[in-house]
Amino acid sequence: MIRVVTLDPFDDKQLAKFNRTLYTAFGVGSEHSGSAEVPSGMSEPLDAEKLLDEVKGIRAYKDDKVLLLTSRKLKDRELPSGKAPTVGFARYGKDRAVLTIAPYKDLETGYKAIARHALHQLGTLWELHHCLDPRCSMYPPWTPSFNQGDHIFCTFCREKSEQKIRLAKS
Repeated sequence: MIRVVTLDPFDDKQLAKFNRTLYTAFGVGSEHSGSAEVPSGMSEPLDAEKLLDEVKGIRAYKDDKVLLLTSRKLKDRELPSGKAPTVGFARYGKDRAVLTIAPYKDLETGYKAIARHALHQLGTLWELHHCLDPRCSMYPPWTPSFNQGDHIFCTFCREKSEQKIRLAKS
């Protein structure tokens, strides 16, 4: 099950559409599982790694994946190659990811790019690697063409995600 937990107010109809997209991509249930508070003392831009560690009160089961959704900007990450803008963050093979809709005003405005980033972050949780196919959501998100792509997986990544999900259920 994919549990979308909001850190800010979102339109219910847009969240329902977002969850249908996640369901279609992964073939597992996806639902809005309520909201959570940004930890006190954490200011914008939010530190994605710290946020994943400190957000409390999320009810999930062992095989659930949790996607924290916020409208606030995430802090740029320091990489060996320099600073990288952060739209989302997930630790490979773990159970939580965070995604921002910034700079869009709502889910609908930037839907295609936001959904593609969501698939990428959730794919990372299910241990999918970056893909060489620019049409695939697992294509590296720092590339200039990433946001123009559709929220889909290539055949290889789709089969790999289905395999990982089946293994997680058994």
